[in-house]
Amino acid sequence: MSVEDMRIEPISANIGAEISGFDFSEELDDAAADRLRAAFRKYRLLLIRDRDLSAENQARFANIFGDVVIHEDYDVDETKEDETQYVSNNRSDGILGKGELDFHHDQLFQEVPLRALILYAIEIPDSGSETSFVHTARAFDAMPDELRDRLEDKTCLHLYDFKGDYAGFQDPEKATPGSPRANHPILYREDDDQETAVWVNRLTTIRVNELEADDSQNLIDEVRSYLRDENIIYRHRWTPGDLLIWDNRMLQHARGPFDESKPRTLRRTPIM
Repeated sequence: MSVEDMRIEPISANIGAEISGFDFSEELDDAAADRLRAAFRKYRLLLIRDRDLSAENQARFANIFGDVVIHEDYDVDETKEDETQYVSNNRSDGILGKGELDFHHDQLFQEVPLRALILYAIEIPDSGSETSFVHTARAFDAMPDELRDRLEDKTCLHLYDFKGDYAGFQDPEKATPGSPRANHPILYREDDDQETAVWVNRLTTIRVNELEADDSQNLIDEVRSYLRDENIIYRHRWTPGDLLIWDNRMLQHARGPFDESKPRTLRRTPIM
């Protein structure tokens, strides 16, 4: 496949582009792969539609953007006699949980969060089933200078208890010993990128390390208020055959409600 075969069209004002004229079964030449990476860099989210995408071709496509993570193991007990494996899984109502999930980056509780994620829609219920994306760099741009200055030297603790409330606040006092946790600056910048992402979310951000508890929560709430602007949110209504790849370090994503009596199957590929 050559670069001339692909067409790129934005799908919202601030996030995403749809790639058409793309065939997953064909080998890409270098120029086409470079164009895909450039589009990903510019739009942060790419949509491609293919009703017959195989797992092998999905993995080959993912390798254009980085290294595929086969699985991630997390010790959740200090004795290591009870270990939960968090495996990339094609069931959103399986190990990845059910119901709504608030905006978040995946795996901020790791020292090196995922660079990107792919979801491919296999089965989708008739009602609900949106996944929403917010551009955290646009949220940062909208903040007043005073708030941006306050965030520059701040870090947060992130934690996730795989035996706890999947969609709720992670309580470090009650978390299973050995639950993964990591500290990160609130503001994330890649070395060659002028954009600034905001690494704060309701699910895994425990506290701002430099502040007392009340001040910490107030700052987290203030930052998150800028992530609710519909102008910087793209809401994707899934149909079978949709593939989305997005920048996990710049965008936060959220899962909307859906009919849990119906199957919802999404094949997930994490990328580092």
